[in-house]
Amino acid sequence: MADVDINRADPSVAWAEPLEAWLSDSGVSEERARRAVLAFGRFSAWMTGRGLGVEDVDEDVIDEYVDLERQRSGSTAPAAAQYLPLVKRFLAARGVLVLRPPVSRARHGRPRLSGGPLDEVVVDLVAWLRDQGYAPGTAASVACTAARLSDWMARQGLGAREVDDVLLTRFMASQVRGRRRHPSSAHRIVTVRKFLLATGRITAPRPAPAVLSPSEVLLLEWIEHLRTRRGVSQGWATEARRWVAGFLAERPVDPDGQLSWDDVDAAAVNRYVTRQGKGYSLSSRRHLVSSMRGLLDWAFLTGRLDRAISAGVLRPAPAVPGLPSALSAQQVQALIAAADTSTPAGRRDRAVVVLISRLALRAGEAAALTLDDLNWHAGTLMAHGKGGRVLTLPIPSDVGQALVDYLRDGRPPGAADRAVFIRLRPPLVGLSSKGISGVVARLATEAGLGTVHAHALRHTAATAVLAAGGSLIEARELLGHARTDTTMVYARTDLAALRELVPAWGKVPAP
Repeated sequence: MADVDINRADPSVAWAEPLEAWLSDSGVSEERARRAVLAFGRFSAWMTGRGLGVEDVDEDVIDEYVDLERQRSGSTAPAAAQYLPLVKRFLAARGVLVLRPPVSRARHGRPRLSGGPLDEVVVDLVAWLRDQGYAPGTAASVACTAARLSDWMARQGLGAREVDDVLLTRFMASQVRGRRRHPSSAHRIVTVRKFLLATGRITAPRPAPAVLSPSEVLLLEWIEHLRTRRGVSQGWATEARRWVAGFLAERPVDPDGQLSWDDVDAAAVNRYVTRQGKGYSLSSRRHLVSSMRGLLDWAFLTGRLDRAISAGVLRPAPAVPGLPSALSAQQVQALIAAADTSTPAGRRDRAVVVLISRLALRAGEAAALTLDDLNWHAGTLMAHGKGGRVLTLPIPSDVGQALVDYLRDGRPPGAADRAVFIRLRPPLVGLSSKGISGVVARLATEAGLGTVHAHALRHTAATAVLAAGGSLIEARELLGHARTDTTMVYARTDLAALRELVPAWGKVPAP
């Protein structure tokens, strides 16, 4: 490299040729080495102009020169920034300067920040995402979206106090077009907004108060009666509301703005029930009739009807009851074996199946189970059943072991509530009844059992009680039925007891 034309002015002229040799020995390509020597020469001339000598060289001086070159060239990566790091290493090898200790590049999920108004917010967001249990990849993507939002706000001249839903909408619109487009931001900004709401940085807009029609006002009064006076569950109240809403909407309004009940009689109600129940199953039509009878009884008790007419609402024709759809012991074991207990999800799913198949819980009861319902010292758990009933059930050893395995090595430590069975993806809250049913259905598919609902495991547990010699009273207590006649359907599954009632062929039963 003797042909390199470089200004070797003091104070660094003595290091030019050693630098060339060191670069060659370090395996640096010839072109890169030539550019490094040129950069070193320009740096040497700059030092001479400032009256600096070799003894003044340190990293701060080199970094100051690099910053000046950035400003002069308008580039974020001028030649000085690219090649003077090689010079630093050379001078450190010769003992001229001491390099600073390396700075960790690990950002722990935090994206690169450019000094925008939300940079501190992004740091808090990263911690919040980690606490909420978001997967590292998802958290990084959400944090990058927040960083882009901060950068966009800086270009718009906006401050942190100006963040609101309107601004977020403008930002999302900017992300789907232009040179800086990031279409994924439209999905990730939802999580950013959830964080901003949770930390009080923005407030959700209050919807305008809805103007309720007379039928809607009456419907709310009836639902409140069901919840507070009758003690029905929220799920039952929601379904009842759906069945009767159409009937109330058809009622005329009198001059005082109140619903008129003058034309309501048993015939009108039966016409509505017939029309509304068309195409629904027998079970749904029964719910329709029960809801309408409950509404009419309430209307009579509150003086809206001058006579009781609920008895005139006809029930749908009863169907021939079938046998409960219980699984065999082998099918239950196949269902349990389908859960991969090497994963947190598998340990949770196994606990769900073992619990329901042994204690006959409904899907909603399993979903409502909390850590506070488990009494390990007494070996019992409390299940919150229909109608506000609370059942105290023993914890069999296999159920207890399945729960312990899941709670120790499967339940997310950062769960947001005390439900036993927790979602594995954020938000880390309890599984819903549909989630519990989904667990059973998924394992049944993997086990090759076809379609199996969580309620089939409840039937299985009740059938097992009778098969083991238990009585209908014991089955009723396990199932949490309010009436024994509800449990009578299981009597037809007790084949051992029924066999004693069947006379042998050709013989007359003894008196």
